[in-house]
Amino acid sequence: MRYSSGHEAFTRFLTPTCVGMVNRQGAVLMPATETDAPQLSALRDADHLAGIVDLNERLFFAHDLPAVVSVLRTAARRLTGADGVTIVLRDGDLCHYVDEDAISPLWKGQRFPMGTCISGWAMLTGQPAVIPDIYADPRIPHEAYRPTFVRSLVMVPVGAPDPIAAIGAYWATRHTPDAGTVTLLEAIARSAALALSNVRLLESLKEAAEAARTQALEVARANAARTRLLATLNHDLRQPVHALTLATHALSSRVTARGEIYVSTMKHCLGVVKRLMDGVQDLVQMDNGVIAVRIEDVTLDDLTTHATATFQLAAEAKGLHWRVDGCGGGVTVRTDRLLASRILHNLIDNAIKYTDRGEIRIVCRTADDKLWIDVSDTGRGIPESSLSDIFEEFYRVEAGDGVVGLGLGLFIVKTLADQLGSAIKVESRPGMGTTISIALPLASSQC
Repeated sequence: MRYSSGHEAFTRFLTPTCVGMVNRQGAVLMPATETDAPQLSALRDADHLAGIVDLNERLFFAHDLPAVVSVLRTAARRLTGADGVTIVLRDGDLCHYVDEDAISPLWKGQRFPMGTCISGWAMLTGQPAVIPDIYADPRIPHEAYRPTFVRSLVMVPVGAPDPIAAIGAYWATRHTPDAGTVTLLEAIARSAALALSNVRLLESLKEAAEAARTQALEVARANAARTRLLATLNHDLRQPVHALTLATHALSSRVTARGEIYVSTMKHCLGVVKRLMDGVQDLVQMDNGVIAVRIEDVTLDDLTTHATATFQLAAEAKGLHWRVDGCGGGVTVRTDRLLASRILHNLIDNAIKYTDRGEIRIVCRTADDKLWIDVSDTGRGIPESSLSDIFEEFYRVEAGDGVVGLGLGLFIVKTLADQLGSAIKVESRPGMGTTISIALPLASSQC
């Protein structure tokens, strides 16, 4: 749609004897008289209002700088009836004449110091410049204008309080723009400021999204490399560790009582290494997404009996009392046997590792159609500031000398519990111990 400016409406039907009032289709309605001035002004204002609405609609769908500039230069010339329009962007201390729509070339693509051009003056002062004769105004660099058609101009800043651009309208003949034209250009400038701000916001969002994608790719590559390294080390270490374990067991039957102390130390160290390797293997499987969940009915006795057989001797060897309460009675839960066992074993192993005296206690209780297994110790406890971090990968609470581990145990517990959809709770008091509880759903017949 083309919106005629007031200047166009007047001059299109100008005759030596009268001026015709026109409708939007360009038809002469009647000769104009002095009493028709308000109606002509209202018609011009309506056209300008419709043009501003159209401009804002077009700017709404302009999502990059070239599109915004194209809409602005075309609309500004059409609405003002000027012989040329330029869009100027501030580029540091320079004015960049980024685009134009004019009867002949102006300064498209050129940059000038802010202090040497009228667009710079408008941006620095935040005021519009209305110049009927450019050669009578000292702010104009006359040599830059002589090759052009420009004789009169209006330059308005874009953006407040710190203008980021300017819009210039130019006429080939001496012309004094009225207040309505200046007001119209200022309205266009306000729309331009919002559109340019939106473009900058979109560009920053795109840059942030691209940076996030790049970072995600880097993290993925790093994780893949880490997984490959861990898998390779785990595979290569298992054979010599297995050979050392067999040799240690064979040696234990051939040494003296004094030598048995050293063999026991070797067995203990090999047990630590094997648990570390098992943790790494769990981590590799989780990274590769190969954890398969097989839900079935599992008796509680299966889980706790296996845990007792695995860890009671280790706890007692460390001088800790081993207690299991409320975990019999033929209770059945719906879970994955292997994953639930790995969770329980990691919790108990972690409890023994961080407890120097007292007891390890396994308590089973039912609540809200769930079986809760509490693994409690009387160990060093966890500071409140660390409770939110203990399930993070490779996180370890400062525990002093003698504690061996990679900080994977509780991370594996949380990951496997999430796979099962099981809730975990932690209660701890430094110097008094920790209780970590896992919830397993009861079999339907026992709910």
